[in-house]
Amino acid sequence: MLDSYSFPSSRAPQRAAAAVPNPHPSRPDHPEPARPARRSAAAVSPALAPAIRRAPHLPARLREALALACDEARNIRTVEKLASAAGCDRRTLWTHWKHTVGAGLRLQDFLHWLLLLRATHRKTAARAWADVADEIGIHPHTLGRLARQLTGSSLRELAARGHGPLEARFQADVIPLVLTPAPNGRHG
Repeated sequence: MLDSYSFPSSRAPQRAAAAVPNPHPSRPDHPEPARPARRSAAAVSPALAPAIRRAPHLPARLREALALACDEARNIRTVEKLASAAGCDRRTLWTHWKHTVGAGLRLQDFLHWLLLLRATHRKTAARAWADVADEIGIHPHTLGRLARQLTGSSLRELAARGHGPLEARFQADVIPLVLTPAPNGRHG
């Protein structure tokens, strides 16, 4: 069933570096410096929200709410804000989540995964975790706690590995729970 949903990496394909004018035209043998590859603007695969919207086993209100959560511009960090954006009560979303996704993953954990993905996508060697946390609207200690709870890793360990492995884990561990219907529901 999961084969019908494919998620390309959120990183854009690497393009060949554009030719940069030789800073030393009198020395044709001088190599031209390469431009660094640009990062993708999306921390979460752009294919995720449409895949969620196509998941027929999810109630319509939950489908739309989860797709909204994937929109980085909305900056949804809590179930309460998610419910407000979806135009319903948070208990409605929790009930739908419990009956379709179940006990394997909490709704707030799904939101926390999205926050952690956004944070690791923004993290560079030159940027402190505190700056990244501030940019996504949470306290640095909260970000560290989420990293430990969801991955068992510290922020330092996540930074060392980069965004790619975290996204791969999200796609392997979280996405199947959300997009794959359980035979008789996943009641917890």
